[in-house]
Formats: sequence, C-alpha cells, structure tokens
Amino acid sequence: FKKEDFASFHPGGSLGKRLFVKAIDLAKTSNLPILNKDATVKDAITIMTNKKLGSVLFVEDGVAIGLLSDGDLRRALFDKNFSLDKKAYEFATKNPLSIISNELLAVEALEIIEKNKIQLLILTDENKKLIGVVHIHDLVEAGISW
Repeated sequence: FKKEDFASFHPGGSLGKRLFVKAIDLAKTSNLPILNKDATVKDAITIMTNKKLGSVLFVEDGVAIGLLSDGDLRRALFDKNFSLDKKAYEFATKNPLSIISNELLAVEALEIIEKNKIQLLILTDENKKLIGVVHIHDLVEAGISW
C-alpha cells in the first residue's frame, strides 16, 4: 500500500491534492489581463484593477513577452521619468517565468512561485503559447501546500 494508493482513496486530502491536482486545474484561462506593448501605464492600471490579479500580461503572437506586477508599478513610481502616459511595457519584467503546463502539479507550481518570489506563474503549451496563469492565492485557497 503506497502513498499513491492512499491518495486515490482520499483525493480531497492534502496528500491527494499533492499527487493529483494539476496547476492547470486551478489556473485562470479566460478573461486574462492582457495588453499589447503600446498600452500606457494608465491602461495597465485600469486592466490590473478590473481583472483583480495584481498583474498584466503583455502578449505577442500568443506568447507572454512581459509581465507588469503591482510591485513593478510601485517601483516605477520612483522613476524620475514616470508618467501615466508612458508605455507600461517599459516597466514590465521582460520574458517572465513561464512553465509548460501539461503535467505540472499544483504543488510544483506553488514551489516554483515561492522559490522565485512571484505571485503569478504563466502556464504555456509546448510552443510557449499562453494557456493561463496560476496565482499563489488560488493555490493557497485550494489547500495546496508542500
């Protein structure tokens, strides 16, 4: 009798969640906060506020090329050239961390998020095309721990 056997009888328990819940099962895959590189800081703030993820994604040809978090935005406020009319992409993290989501377990996603001190993990397919995002709060709310 192995831990996988126990987990299969108790899929809602912490061991079951560790072994069976995939990151994509908890990911947001629609209505994402997506902007193009020409969007202004003001546009980014509006989307960030409305979508309630604390970040916006910059996507080109289906690939996430940048991520602007609320922390990035706060740091940008100290830039002497800051303006709400500047391009938000200027302040974004370029080529943000993304993971191919096929078999990624939710507990592995949490480990990546915590190790990299980020809030949002971008999930992609094998061609780096955006599939969705998983937020640390969604993982914690689902009872995922490691």
